[in-house]
Amino acid sequence: MQDVKIAAIQMTSVVGDIEGNLDSIDRLLGDAVTKGADIACFPELSVCGYNTSERSGDPANGTRIPPTVEIPSETTNALEAIGKRHGIWFLVGLLERDSSGIVYNTQLVISANGIEGKYRKTHVPTTEIGTWRHGDDLPIFNHTKIRFGIEICYDTHFPEVSAALADKGAELIFMPHASGGPEPAPDKQARWERYVPARAYDNTVFAAICNQVGDNKAGHTFEGVTFVCDPLGKIMAQSNDGTVEDIVIAKLEASVPEDARHVPETFFRHFRRPEIYEAWGGK
Repeated sequence: MQDVKIAAIQMTSVVGDIEGNLDSIDRLLGDAVTKGADIACFPELSVCGYNTSERSGDPANGTRIPPTVEIPSETTNALEAIGKRHGIWFLVGLLERDSSGIVYNTQLVISANGIEGKYRKTHVPTTEIGTWRHGDDLPIFNHTKIRFGIEICYDTHFPEVSAALADKGAELIFMPHASGGPEPAPDKQARWERYVPARAYDNTVFAAICNQVGDNKAGHTFEGVTFVCDPLGKIMAQSNDGTVEDIVIAKLEASVPEDARHVPETFFRHFRRPEIYEAWGGK
């Protein structure tokens, strides 16, 4: 990898207001570029807003599921235009409806050249079953300065995902979230700090987590916890306010993982034994 500056963005996404959410993405991405970012990550379902079939039947919570998006479509064309205008790689979340009609919780990766690829959430918790299907792939994305993978929200609770991404060459893992209340921001950050730094430390990778923030007008309120960890599991940068949109900028220096990986006893993946892990998994 090379030294690279990333932006982890906490954003308010209103369910169903794709046009308004695209305007917010455009505005915040412009701010990230002004701050020197090479790559920016927006939260889970930042384009469509977050809601699930479990909540959709309650009129008090807004009786709508986020609109789905086909790839390509007018929405993805607009996202590509944003990428071309700002000349930066960025990640956005949307509900993807593929050609078979199946819906996935997808994080789209876009550059100035267009769509670079996508990741479909691989672990779907109880509250989301029936709204979207799980994906089955763990792709790696090759930016000119860094290789990265993606885990969406609930995925981060499974250490195997981070290990697999690191084994495939990821130097950075983006972790976009739509994690709502009533948990206060300090409690959410304390909980995330119990395991997100471990994903970074155990795999000698950078980790960047971002969350939606504010009222999505469909029964969810989000506390905007956002931070970046270095490969030693230390928090490098974090959001200042869990109630407003924010851009967390972090410079990832190539020397940090390189130095850490030169110490075999603390470069734990050097001693991994996947042959026995696979055997355990097959029982």
